[in-house]
Amino acid sequence: MKNIPNILTVIRTVLALILLFFFTEMTFLYILLFSVAMFTDIIDGTIARSLGAESYFGAVFDSIADLLLDLNIIKLVITCKVLTKKLGLWMVIALGIGIISPVINFIKHKKFFMIHSVPCKIVAGAVSVIPFAIHFGFIDTYILFCLALLSFAMIEIVIMSILLKKPDPDAKSIYHVIKENKALKA
Repeated sequence: MKNIPNILTVIRTVLALILLFFFTEMTFLYILLFSVAMFTDIIDGTIARSLGAESYFGAVFDSIADLLLDLNIIKLVITCKVLTKKLGLWMVIALGIGIISPVINFIKHKKFFMIHSVPCKIVAGAVSVIPFAIHFGFIDTYILFCLALLSFAMIEIVIMSILLKKPDPDAKSIYHVIKENKALKA
């Protein structure tokens, strides 16, 4: 029972790799498999917390699976020619900022982890709609919305990484980190 979250992460990893290496076009099957992968991303952490099955391994494994799914979105927006050069640069900069967070976490806490803040979860939800936005033709405005959300979330997790006094991959927001830091001082 306690392995269910990691099994869901394995399913997401396998689906992400299949989508990444075996699909060259966005077909109905692509959208279906991508949706299943995103659904596992939404529920694995919740199930882990409800079962008391949270682990460092699970958090790192989840982050790797998330990165593989993110690579699919990057591949999708590139192959569907959704991004102009300026929007592509914006995405690269935002993701580059986000990479700073686990580096800071490793330097400060001697543990690799990515923060799964509430804004990051909102970005994941918004990004999961991108294949549908492309398919149904409302991608032009929607991609700007996603990039704005992504930028905010990446900047926030870097600030959170700087402020964290102890490793916490599930820190919800800057507010919660500041509140936790005050509680640690008391």
